[in-house]
Amino acid sequence: MSEEAPNLVQIEAKVKQTTARKRQKEISLITDLLNIYIKGFSLVTSFQRTQDNDVPYVWLLLLARSFHSMRSAVLLMLSGYYGSALTLLRTVTEDWLVGKDCEHYQPTLDALLYGKHRFGNRELGLRYRDMAQRVKAEDRVKDIVYPHDYVFQSKFTHAGRLSLAVMRDQKTNELRVAPSYDGLLFYSCCELLIRNGLRMNELMYKFLKSCSDETAETWSKMVEPAVKDMGDWLRTLQQKYGDKDTYVEDDTQQNAKNDLKS
Repeated sequence: MSEEAPNLVQIEAKVKQTTARKRQKEISLITDLLNIYIKGFSLVTSFQRTQDNDVPYVWLLLLARSFHSMRSAVLLMLSGYYGSALTLLRTVTEDWLVGKDCEHYQPTLDALLYGKHRFGNRELGLRYRDMAQRVKAEDRVKDIVYPHDYVFQSKFTHAGRLSLAVMRDQKTNELRVAPSYDGLLFYSCCELLIRNGLRMNELMYKFLKSCSDETAETWSKMVEPAVKDMGDWLRTLQQKYGDKDTYVEDDTQQNAKNDLKS
């Protein structure tokens, strides 16, 4: 590489600048989403592990894990690494599923805390699909967690047509070795980030309520305006794109979209 050629750090900085200029509203929402977590954690001055608080303990760990995943995904999104961001966002979907499921299904709790079972065990129903069925997250009418979000995100986690398609710039047909800004891919990441984050709010509320009713209600009032803004943004996006994956432009991605619905 010649001295005149931009290095990777400069390219990433340029993508961040473009993203900041074009997606001010979304970046503001993302900041508010991360602050929702911070406000929740800040209300917990201490947490004492006991013999009868396994579930709240798991919720606390999952909330911290998902916060790290979302923060890392945001850094990737802003820099133009959209496929990697979506891979990380899948872990947040998994955190929500196991967090919901362990509340009423002992094998999931035992697998999480004590390693008594292996995740993926069909006989015990420890696949994510099984968890989705138990927590009613596979009902296409009531929820889109498993059949849409989780399956879509998995397409980026594993090598496949969609995960490889995003490595090619749709406008220039060049390989994305260095990152480049893509508005539709950013929207896909942002939509899933906000949906996942709002779902995890349920676990934050449950965890804070296990500490005290007052703590949970205080947090709920603190974050209500931001939650409303995010809900409004998601509804506007849904009205604009309908029941479609945000990033579908060419035949390869259309085929991948059809795979998700089959």
